Amino acid sequence: MSRVKDFLVKPWRPEVAGLVIGIVASLQILVIRSPWYITGPETQFGGWLLKTLTLGAVKVDLWDYFNPSSPMFVAKALGPLENPGFQIVLGFMLGAAIAKALQGAWRLRWPANWGVVITSIIGGLLLGFGARLALGCNVGNFFATVQSLVFSGFVFFLGMAMGTYVATFLIETWLMDRIAKTRPIRISIGGNVDNRKVLATAVAITAALSLYWWQIGVMAGLLYLLFGVAYGFAGAKADICFTSMLRDGFWSRLAPYGANARAVAIALSITITANLVLKYGVGYSYSEFLFPVGIHTLLGGFLFGIGMVLVAGCSFSSAYRSGEGSIPHLIAWIFMIIGMTLLAYVWPFFYTTAVALSPVLTLPEMLHGNVAAAAALGYLFCLFLALYPSIRDGTIQLSQLNIKLPKLLITRSK
Repeated sequence: MSRVKDFLVKPWRPEVAGLVIGIVASLQILVIRSPWYITGPETQFGGWLLKTLTLGAVKVDLWDYFNPSSPMFVAKALGPLENPGFQIVLGFMLGAAIAKALQGAWRLRWPANWGVVITSIIGGLLLGFGARLALGCNVGNFFATVQSLVFSGFVFFLGMAMGTYVATFLIETWLMDRIAKTRPIRISIGGNVDNRKVLATAVAITAALSLYWWQIGVMAGLLYLLFGVAYGFAGAKADICFTSMLRDGFWSRLAPYGANARAVAIALSITITANLVLKYGVGYSYSEFLFPVGIHTLLGGFLFGIGMVLVAGCSFSSAYRSGEGSIPHLIAWIFMIIGMTLLAYVWPFFYTTAVALSPVLTLPEMLHGNVAAAAALGYLFCLFLALYPSIRDGTIQLSQLNIKLPKLLITRSK
């Protein structure tokens, strides 16, 4: 019993959280027939929110992005209690609140200064606009597409890598000192709260939402909520972040850290395996994300990568850290929604000039139907994702590899 309590209360290693997230994402494929995703429902929420706040003065439903009659239609603008898919985002926040409250670590964390507020706003806009330009974020158009061996996921990763490199360089060489010199913000509200009340509130909201979707007979809403709680819980227990995967794992000169990259690699390896077994092993079909790949994918990833570093969070971590009480990430999440809504407004331009002209490519198709070779490339990518940051942060020593490799070769030659 004490082990269960420790598992629920104490922080996790990122690698453990990666294992949990990989299992949860695989179960989501099996149970809901959908991969893990975030920004699609958030864009729907953004359209609904704009329509609601303007009392219908802005005819959002006539935008091509939200208009079912348009050939460029993507999805309807829906409110949070109309959209089963949006429950996964609420689940992130509730799961993170539960995790931090169990640790006794939930509190409101305010921006240190106005520089943090500004970077949260700009970064949030870039996250939202870039994610929807590319048709998905670090989850929908990286994690969920790489697990299906869809080429757009690898191109989006390249864009993110480029964007995080540029932003990390600017932050560490120029912007960090300037942010620190901006006017400080001194707010102490919510710095010391009763975590038992936070836990009870988060559990009660989760129960109420679960009951709502159960009573109206929409099991998808209930399932998305529960899966979201699981993702948010795991993310908060280990501070999982795709930003750290790239910024700290690949580029940072000040604080190299590879644990988040290892966590993502573990999760991806599990979901790649699940996809292969379900799709090719037992013929199980689900709604894979087969996104067209083009300049919009690379550009969207680049903008998204810059936004991640400015916010110090991705679309997943910005949402769940909002549930932890982080005001800078809540600001970023709000402006991420605004960025998505802006992209929805100008969607016809990008759809006609890039998206509609781009092909859908998968690794098996590019390798003439060789699924085994495509899977091998997917696993090699995960190995690279885990290995390079682990060398940078000293977890794996190159000297050790250089010693072991010749011994291995000599043993085999005998």
